[in-house]
Amino acid sequence: MDELEALALALEVEKAELKFYLNLARKAGDEKAKRMFLFLAREEAGHWELFEEKFVEKLIEKCELPAVNRELLKELLVEVENENLSEVDAVRIGMEQEKRTWEFYEKAAKESEHEPVRRVFEELARVEKSHYELLRAQYDSVMKTGIWMDYQDFSLEVD
Repeated sequence: MDELEALALALEVEKAELKFYLNLARKAGDEKAKRMFLFLAREEAGHWELFEEKFVEKLIEKCELPAVNRELLKELLVEVENENLSEVDAVRIGMEQEKRTWEFYEKAAKESEHEPVRRVFEELARVEKSHYELLRAQYDSVMKTGIWMDYQDFSLEVD
């Protein structure tokens, strides 16, 4: 896959993730979860803008519009079968989506021919991985299996 194809695919992924997080925010009953999903939606919108800028630059350079590989796009997006997700399910799906995205961006960075495009993919791979970590922390908090913002959700003391 060339850079332009990777950028076109990244635009579609970011758009889908933006819609996903806005939908989860709208449905979230918990205010903390709603704020987290809105934060992630804003982040994805920012990523979309970065990819759009690089896409337009490459498009002007190449003067050819690539087709988005719909099969690969389907592989990159987690399918949500149930509209009425629990917070735990929503966070788990978000984690899987962020993992797929960061791994795709890492691969696209390695295959990029031009340094500016490579840097965008590398940076957003790091950001998507941090989104995964945020969702993982929320999952650990809800499941009481970890430490959330320096607060231990469970005791290590033996009764």
